[in-house]
Amino acid sequence: MVDIPTTIKNRELVERRRRQIILAGIKLFASHGFHKTTLKDLAEEAGLSYGNIYDYVGSKEDIFFLIHDFLAGSAMEILNRSIEDIQDPVEKLRRMIHSEFNLMDQWADALLLIYQESHILKGTFLKKLLEKERAHLEMFESVLNECMARGQMPPCNLRLASNLIKSMIDAWTIKRWDLRGHSTRLEAEHSIMDIISHGLLAPVKGVPASGPDTGSLMGKTALMVNAGTLLGQAVCSDLTARGVRVIAQVNRHDARLQSSTGMQTGAVCEPVLLVDDTDGLTATRIDRIENEFGPVDIYLHDLGVGTTDMPDAPVMKEAADDFGNNLRLAQDLASCFKHRMGERGLGRIVYIAPWAWDAYTDAVRFEVVKAGAVALTRSLSRQLAAASVNVNCIVPGYIRGVRPLKIEKALGRKLLEEIPSGRLGEISDVLETVLFTIRDASKYLTGQVFHVTGGQ
Repeated sequence: MVDIPTTIKNRELVERRRRQIILAGIKLFASHGFHKTTLKDLAEEAGLSYGNIYDYVGSKEDIFFLIHDFLAGSAMEILNRSIEDIQDPVEKLRRMIHSEFNLMDQWADALLLIYQESHILKGTFLKKLLEKERAHLEMFESVLNECMARGQMPPCNLRLASNLIKSMIDAWTIKRWDLRGHSTRLEAEHSIMDIISHGLLAPVKGVPASGPDTGSLMGKTALMVNAGTLLGQAVCSDLTARGVRVIAQVNRHDARLQSSTGMQTGAVCEPVLLVDDTDGLTATRIDRIENEFGPVDIYLHDLGVGTTDMPDAPVMKEAADDFGNNLRLAQDLASCFKHRMGERGLGRIVYIAPWAWDAYTDAVRFEVVKAGAVALTRSLSRQLAAASVNVNCIVPGYIRGVRPLKIEKALGRKLLEEIPSGRLGEISDVLETVLFTIRDASKYLTGQVFHVTGGQ
């Protein structure tokens, strides 16, 4: 924006007014065309007087350049933020493609305008436009070069490859007249990655074909808080099997669950990583985790106490005290991840409310914590929706263990009469719901509460 002369010395005012003019230009140029739109129209749309607009721009060509400058700056900022602290170049590429689609969703009319009317710019303006486009492509070239250096792709013409990838992404906007109604954005994103990874030819015999959501979790980092419960352990194991780097946090009392889950403090199998927690997770602790393992893409929190025994058992009486601790920790981490994921503009948060068996340990605390999980979900989802961070909640009903739980054997038959489906749930029922909420297929779903209860 500094390349356009202005008579105003207040830079902050210039930035603010030019943004108003840019937004007006995008709207009017897209609807009426560049040539039919007058400076008077633009001034009125921007909320300025006709004479006042000349304090900030000298012509419509100036405004067109400002639109491109604004979009180019936004694109570079989004791309840089999307790969911050990411080490795997393939994951960087996937995130960059995802970020490009986010930008196109937000500024589709402006991007189409740039492609259709770029001939308007001449001389210095055109040179600067092309320099910014070159810098954009160089980001893709740099990541592709990393892939080559790591042996993740064969040697190729990086300039050609980056342009081909960018052209495929841009087709979602340029060819929207032909694609809309025949493809979804998610399908387009995955198809591009599929073409890059596997090509369009039939898969080699014995090599599994990739589906619309295959690999969307590969390489991501998840933090599972309260991973010592039966559900927590199952989530960790399932995500690890899908290529997710899982960091598991357990409460200091979770040794009591050893007989039910087989999970012992300090004995989580690689590649699940155990964060031994004695003082509770803090922002400082999260800093250390992200410095070591990279940004947390998925934050999952089981707010239950994992009741598996009858409520009169000594270990279950001790577990009741963890209800309040779990809710307090969830509230503290909500502020932490609101800031981190909100800044990155990407992430998934899933709260797992206490499962139904927990009501037998402490009915009042059970209801309070369950309500707290729902309240956190609805509040945080509204605050983070604009940042493309999804926050959802899962409320498990009476779920069977892999081996029959003591409480299940004692009360299960009686409870079947109260459950409309006539059966207890499976751990897989909860896992599939977790997977749905963290995959790209649910990117427009936030603030929802999923009752995995068989209709109860």
